[in-house]
Amino acid sequence: MSTAEASLDILCEKSLAGDARAEAALFEALRVRFLPIAKRRVHADQAEDLVQDTLKIVFDRYGSRNEGQGILVWGMTVLRNVIGNHYQSRNRERERIDFVDELPRDAADAHDPFSDLQLADTRRLLLDGIAQLAERFPRCGRIFHHLLHSLEKGGGPQEVSTRTLDLVRREDPDMNRGRFYTALHRCRAQLRDVLAGMDKGLSHD
Repeated sequence: MSTAEASLDILCEKSLAGDARAEAALFEALRVRFLPIAKRRVHADQAEDLVQDTLKIVFDRYGSRNEGQGILVWGMTVLRNVIGNHYQSRNRERERIDFVDELPRDAADAHDPFSDLQLADTRRLLLDGIAQLAERFPRCGRIFHHLLHSLEKGGGPQEVSTRTLDLVRREDPDMNRGRFYTALHRCRAQLRDVLAGMDKGLSHD
């Protein structure tokens, strides 16, 4: 095991013990190692997004990985699987697009009013969920507020993410990229819990 890997494993142990600084340092270090690999395997504008997906999985599961398995080696395996899934998804999307192109033009271009309704309902549910989350976790509320504001301005995943981080830094100048993504991972998980609770509530009405 290299010195770098050993250092990451030490950070991992401290992070699992509840050390927030070690956690932020660990995920920033993993991101730095994952990003160049992702850029060699996918388009540059997709690399950051796939790395964030990888870090999300690592964050959710690194405490339950097999004992004795170094965090870097295990994380690289997760990254490889995420990239593999990306290519599989892209191939399925290409097949779907090919299928749509084969449809009659009037069928392919027909406007479906129910799609608009579904999109509006999804957006309303999301905003309601973020509002509930903000009451319990104000920082998560602020992060999602800035994220939605950034999404409205458009751009690719990297541009949206960077713009959101800049907005968050106006309120928290000490927020670095590692801490930001760690917070974002946690907030996403908490938002999913809130939305799941809302969905159960609706199903019981």
